[in-house]
Amino acid sequence: MPRLSVLLPARNAESTVAKAVRSTLSAMPADAELVVGDDGSSDRTAEQVLAGATRRGVVDPRLRLVEVVPGAGGITRVLTQLLEASDSELVGRMDADDISLPGRFSAALRCLARGDDMVFLQQIELREPAGGGAGRRIVPRVPYPIGPDEFGLHLLLTNPVCHPTMVATRDLLDRVGGYREVPAEDYDLWLRSAAAGGRLRRLGRWGIVYRVHSAQITASGQWRNASWADERQAQAFADLSERLTGVRLSRIVSMSNLTGAEREAEMARFAAAVRPPIEALGSRRAAGLIRRLEARQSWLRNQKNPSGQNLQGETE
Repeated sequence: MPRLSVLLPARNAESTVAKAVRSTLSAMPADAELVVGDDGSSDRTAEQVLAGATRRGVVDPRLRLVEVVPGAGGITRVLTQLLEASDSELVGRMDADDISLPGRFSAALRCLARGDDMVFLQQIELREPAGGGAGRRIVPRVPYPIGPDEFGLHLLLTNPVCHPTMVATRDLLDRVGGYREVPAEDYDLWLRSAAAGGRLRRLGRWGIVYRVHSAQITASGQWRNASWADERQAQAFADLSERLTGVRLSRIVSMSNLTGAEREAEMARFAAAVRPPIEALGSRRAAGLIRRLEARQSWLRNQKNPSGQNLQGETE
């Protein structure tokens, strides 16, 4: 039995999946497997998966190509099937259009061996121009670390990590019930993991090259609105906020639907609850979180509510 299973869902990814597979196998330890789930692709995805795993005519034995059962549910359905198709102690993630960097798994595995439950790395973004034109940009995200004692507070302000950099213990994933069918299945999993007392960490180093393009579901306004309004994600957020602050808080994004006075009061309540645990971290680590909190407050002030007004009462 491999110690680590890296799950890679793929659907019509013939142009990128070979590089994703090749780079991930190169970065993986010997006692690991790459489990690729082909979700009903109509192109040459399966062929390119095998091509990416083949060297000198031999397919890497650590590759396992799984044809997933079709149905509703999108990526959550695929990830759940891949989890059930593996039984390793540790579970990692990769996407079909990203590139793994050398050392990403060894760095995460060292942290898990010391007692962490879920470890992430930072990403280098490869931003593709809309329409597939020229002008792609490489944008490295600042690789500063986030320790377990501050990770949950970051989650109350934003999603500070990238799903395909994750490596976690199966024990934690089982304990919180795995992935759920919600719009932001990754952020929802982080919230529930932190609320359950899991030790989550982001390392101060890059782990993948992450492609950013207009076809991603997270670039969709419809997806964003569905995520902001999802009741189960709101409950997971409130559970974590109660654990960290003693107060069940609303997500900042959901406050944008409130009218001026209500929104200002709810944001003030939020800030009053999160500032004490942030400041308890000490000035150096608290500084970044305070800046993030202030940025979120500024963002909220400028959001239009359903009547078209922001906090200053201005309309478009």
